[in-house]
Amino acid sequence: MGRLVAVIGALAAALYFALPAGTLLAVADRFDKRPARPLLFIGNSRTYYNDMPGMLRKMADSAGAKERFDIVMRALPAGTLQLSWNDPETRRLLKQQWHDVVLQAESNAQSSERGTADFFDYGERLIREAQSTGAPPTVIVNWVYGEDLFKDRQPGMRAWYYGRIQRDYARLSSMTGARLVNVAQVWERVHDAAPELPLYRDGNHPTLQGSYLSALTLYAHFSGTDGSAVTYVPDGMSTAEAAIIRRMVGDLVR
Repeated sequence: MGRLVAVIGALAAALYFALPAGTLLAVADRFDKRPARPLLFIGNSRTYYNDMPGMLRKMADSAGAKERFDIVMRALPAGTLQLSWNDPETRRLLKQQWHDVVLQAESNAQSSERGTADFFDYGERLIREAQSTGAPPTVIVNWVYGEDLFKDRQPGMRAWYYGRIQRDYARLSSMTGARLVNVAQVWERVHDAAPELPLYRDGNHPTLQGSYLSALTLYAHFSGTDGSAVTYVPDGMSTAEAAIIRRMVGDLVR
């Protein structure tokens, strides 16, 4: 018996290191009897840093979600909404049936008039494509760049840019009926209340803590809860940091 256990353990270890990422989760899902909730993420490096969609799945599982979040991500490096629209694989995925489609635009969409025009144009195209198959689209309201990226700009420029992000996303939602998940608002609250908590990796991309904030805000949106039932904390992040973010998310969604 001891030899059999050892062989099984060795085989499991070999599979863990040999199979593609997500394979073991897919195998486990075969035995998961919860109804599936298929979600498609379309985005860019802000989306795939730290596997933010994967965090969402782990949060849902840790909170005892009654649905199994089956997540597919199509996130392109330096991806814009225009690039996603012109990407054949993204278009193919949008033709499939999803419970939810989540869009994350490029970080600099509001930095120029052309960028803003493309944000509305291709954002609406992607949203309409998702709606054509019955999937309600959700748009992540992007966080503003960190202070270091505004140090050579006029005073107040960062606050102005944040305001423009909020106005443009609200307008896109009004145009299309897409739902907004205001990660930017939660991000600013956490950044102001706990400046020692690192959210920015380079003034743009998220740290582990920043991705956790995004995922938890999304989980609160999709679950209709304040996120307090989530117990998942990723390796490399403290329980105290997770508690701060959970409290801020809860305060904003209650």
